[in-house]
Amino acid sequence: MTGYAAALWSLIYGLLGLFWLLGGKGFPFGKNDPQAEMMGSFLSNLNIDFGGPVIAIAGLVGTVVALAMVMTWGRRFPRTLLLSIAWIMSGTLIFVVPDSRIAQNFAYLFLLHFDLLDWRVVNQVYCIVGGFIWGASAIAYFRLTRDACGNCGRNDVDEGSSAKAAAKWGKWFTYLAVIMAFPYGIVRWAWALGIPLGTNDLSMVGNEDNLIAEAILGGLCIGGGFLTLGLIQKWGVIFPRWCLFLAGKQIPIWFVMVPAILMSAIITITGLKLSPQIIFMIMNGSIKHENWGQFVPFLFWLPWGIFLGIAILSYYLKRRGRCKHCGRL
Repeated sequence: MTGYAAALWSLIYGLLGLFWLLGGKGFPFGKNDPQAEMMGSFLSNLNIDFGGPVIAIAGLVGTVVALAMVMTWGRRFPRTLLLSIAWIMSGTLIFVVPDSRIAQNFAYLFLLHFDLLDWRVVNQVYCIVGGFIWGASAIAYFRLTRDACGNCGRNDVDEGSSAKAAAKWGKWFTYLAVIMAFPYGIVRWAWALGIPLGTNDLSMVGNEDNLIAEAILGGLCIGGGFLTLGLIQKWGVIFPRWCLFLAGKQIPIWFVMVPAILMSAIITITGLKLSPQIIFMIMNGSIKHENWGQFVPFLFWLPWGIFLGIAILSYYLKRRGRCKHCGRL
């Protein structure tokens, strides 16, 4: 199923590339995106003469590769080739195409602020969805070609990762993810309380118009950090007492993993796009003691996203238990 979804996604985006190449409006990169460089886009210099053909060809190749992974004629192609293309598609769509506007618009949803949502952001969301579809397709194909269970990925010769081992190393990555979540949140809460931590721009500190926004933005990070602890706590497996009629029931693994994976991707994307700019600003002296609070906390986002992703993997390995489809443990 995921292979067909990847094929459909690729066909649609490939046709969009052809449309833009033939003069259609809406090419979302390069000079058509004036905010690209400021938001850390890796594609701020991509023009339609190059980008249009690349997207069209990538869409065509992706369609063929996705179908090859699920149809019998695809056995003629080397397994490594198909898997490599699938993972390249997934990584490019999730980590190369989007920029920090994904996190920006996600945060602003809690402020009921939708003015920054435009076609360029919608295109990035579509690409992220495509990246996850391609990632799922790669995993499904990998399992199929190694005679593994399509549900859990284990086979008769696979020893797998024990739940006890995952609990040990996962605990430390969870703690690291929690720590990385705090710097940005602490700075934002300081501004909301009127404390000029890392800034001399008084318009950003204690401003009644910004107070709620800063408090919410800081709260999302700090609250997310504390929620991350659920990956290693009992209340991350069993609904706590205050959940009323759900109290005492086991939390479905997807209920935790879906939002956690999404947040890990958003945080990693933002950190990946902003960190190079911030490091360059530090090296050329643009960031000083009077403005570091506006930039430096974002340097923690890339390791935050990576550590969170590893912690999620540990959570999955601990909770997957015996497979209901193949019976393997």
